[in-house]
Amino acid sequence: MKKIFLLAPMATLALAIMLALAACAPETPDGPTGPVAPADAIELTTRGAEKIAADNDFAFRFFRETIATAKGDEKQNAFVSPLSMTMALGMLYNGTSPEAATEMATALGLADLTADEINAHYKALGEALLAADPKTALAIANSIWSRDGYPVKPTFYDLNRTWYGAEVQSRDFSLQATVDEINRWCADNTAGKIPEILKEPIPAEVVMYLINAVYFKGEWKFAFDKSDTRDEPFTLADGSTTQVSMMNQTTDLPVYYDDKFQCVELPYGNGAFGMLAVLPTPESSLDELVASFDAATYNEISNGLHEMGVEVKLPRWKQECEFGLVDATLNLGMERIFVPGNLGGISDDPRLAVGEIRQKTFVEVNEQGTEAAAITIIGNYATAEPSGPPTFHADRPFLYLIRERSTGAILFIGRMDKPQV
Repeated sequence: MKKIFLLAPMATLALAIMLALAACAPETPDGPTGPVAPADAIELTTRGAEKIAADNDFAFRFFRETIATAKGDEKQNAFVSPLSMTMALGMLYNGTSPEAATEMATALGLADLTADEINAHYKALGEALLAADPKTALAIANSIWSRDGYPVKPTFYDLNRTWYGAEVQSRDFSLQATVDEINRWCADNTAGKIPEILKEPIPAEVVMYLINAVYFKGEWKFAFDKSDTRDEPFTLADGSTTQVSMMNQTTDLPVYYDDKFQCVELPYGNGAFGMLAVLPTPESSLDELVASFDAATYNEISNGLHEMGVEVKLPRWKQECEFGLVDATLNLGMERIFVPGNLGGISDDPRLAVGEIRQKTFVEVNEQGTEAAAITIIGNYATAEPSGPPTFHADRPFLYLIRERSTGAILFIGRMDKPQV
């Protein structure tokens, strides 16, 4: 997969969820095809580190609010991309009124940064993320689609081209061909994993879509042997069990244990990226873990990680999710963007406001590694308004995150309630 760089001003959202874990990476790892040079840490300024801490805090709040506002069974196996969400919001930020921009910056933890500082930070960080591991495919793409004839300020396009690498298109929204083209863009930028974001003709009130795509494919640094995968029980939240395809291996990995949870990090490629899996104790629950997991918890884990031999059991799974994010965004403190008159940086049209925010995700975890993708779309409408031997057996619900290890940049966060393939 070709790495596509489009940066995002406030994008890499939750970058820090795993930051300190990088220090625990093996010094001379072997990959599936032989020795792999260890990853170089991404250097961050003090200002950059502070921004990552703010992103990290937002990532957890975003994940919790997405779950809290999910409908029906959507909460189970929820999987989101904070990175994709903040990139899409970052593009929108460049077109908001001063009042709405202040509200967004406060909600995202960016109130002490200027727009130029945010944009410059994420441009540099995005470039570094995409170059972190030649053995891991990471693609980030942004696009802006506007209705033919709708008056959009050139400065809005210019800012997002410069900082996000955004593609800008003007199309006839009444045509099915436009729907097909937007869906094709999503498919092309997620290796076909998310082939569709628009299912029906575009509503007459929609005048613009802001779209972010994130694609990740990484091979485990220490692959699981397929011959060691077997059907084993997985205990669900209600105490019942189901049989899942459980992968098994014993190797040296960064681990952390205390009386609240167990953690293991499984690195990809050259060790720049990794999956941190967090398993609550049998006496606790995944709901309790998600509710309490925050930046302080993350720092506790980061400071306590140490490498040792560990027996790992991890289920295979494959799933897709879709979430409407308007309620979650409101609950996070961003209200003005939904009120007409607060997107003056995009257009002088006083009717313009955000009408929808949605995210679709895909993830597959198997013996070779992980493939994940996300599409976030913002629709702008013109309307009137441990003890014993070390083990990590993920045989019950757990939390997991995919991140760049030296910066802590969070690409995806998920909860695994019931593995499905």
